[in-house]
Amino acid sequence: MDGYQFQKFVANLFKKLGFENVKVGPPTADGGIDVSMEQRTDIGSVQYIVECKHHPETSIGRPVVQKLHSAVMHTPVLDKGIIVTSGHFSNQAIKYAEEVGIELIDIEKLKELANKVGLSLETKTLLLIDDCFPISKKAEVINKLYSFLQDDLISFLKDDLIGFNKDLVKVEDIGLRLLSSYMVDYTVDATFSTSVGIIHSINETSTVFLGGSRGEPIVPSITQSLLPLRYKISELNEENLKGVKIVEKGDFVKNYKEIKEKAKETLRRIYTKTVSYYGANNVRYTKTCVPRKKDVTLADVKRVYLPVWSFGFSVLKNKYIVVGTETPQKLNILPSNLITVQESSGIKVYPNNCMICSRDMKDEKYVCNECGTIVCSKDSSICKICEKVICKEHTISKRKFLILSDKYCPQCAKSEGIIA
Repeated sequence: MDGYQFQKFVANLFKKLGFENVKVGPPTADGGIDVSMEQRTDIGSVQYIVECKHHPETSIGRPVVQKLHSAVMHTPVLDKGIIVTSGHFSNQAIKYAEEVGIELIDIEKLKELANKVGLSLETKTLLLIDDCFPISKKAEVINKLYSFLQDDLISFLKDDLIGFNKDLVKVEDIGLRLLSSYMVDYTVDATFSTSVGIIHSINETSTVFLGGSRGEPIVPSITQSLLPLRYKISELNEENLKGVKIVEKGDFVKNYKEIKEKAKETLRRIYTKTVSYYGANNVRYTKTCVPRKKDVTLADVKRVYLPVWSFGFSVLKNKYIVVGTETPQKLNILPSNLITVQESSGIKVYPNNCMICSRDMKDEKYVCNECGTIVCSKDSSICKICEKVICKEHTISKRKFLILSDKYCPQCAKSEGIIA
């Protein structure tokens, strides 16, 4: 359990104890409100602020109590303060809290209250609080969801395919994949020296995502569009997704101890670099700089689902699938090498390579208006009469000069009497 999950557990506990308007602060709050709530009495309502400290192996000291007391005293709308810890309080903290009226709840009292309302700190269910990056509000309204996502898909295809006509495409299936991940905030601070002085240094703070089942690094192309939305991460409410086909919901297999070890190994590998330098004798040397474990600091680790949409669509005779992440601005189509489909399904991954010659199409993709095959410029033609794009396999040629010929689609070739 991380700090934010503990925060949400405490909020859920107070809800079950009868408190009202229980609100959880954002996971990144630093010195902000962890939980706010109110309690109704015969003479009015009492406004509470709750500070959550998930430190099972340490004691909470007097400064934490002083800080919360100051917040209560200087905030007119607040009446009382509570500090909840998964550990214990120092004697100085307990004495000061009694003097200033701050309520303290340590691990023993927390277990007592949890048992009272049917919760348990020992159960595995505590670890199964599902957080997720935001899913568009339009996705919560099913009758708007399909129209919204189809429009985005059509827009993408129109920009990506030369010869595309929306009448050629039919969106047949839309599903949601919830990829399990650990979002790890970290700092790497390392300096590497030799007899000539410092040859390499690292001082970087960033975020890496690891898979929830095996702890493998998740490719940035999936996460980079979602990361700016991290401050909107909230508890996954599948009630809002009724009617949406959930294709996959990943599992969290690794525990926090395992994932932290995996994260440090991964970051040490990512930041390993071989550098060259000249020694005092003016001879060129190389050295592989590998950060030590103690050079890597993990600021936070959160379990979070990454929502990835999958789209099944047909272009005439061909069926394709694409996947993408959704932001408020647009749909971000992911590289096709991230998708695997069974050959027996008859569905093709939306290609980056020509479906005839396998050449990398880069920014020039053509869609055949006869069969829906996506091809490169060398395997496509423009019909001389209707100007539709046709692939090599559906092109009818009529010799014009010795080495030149006119290109026709089957319908126009037939109307011109070129074919029967």
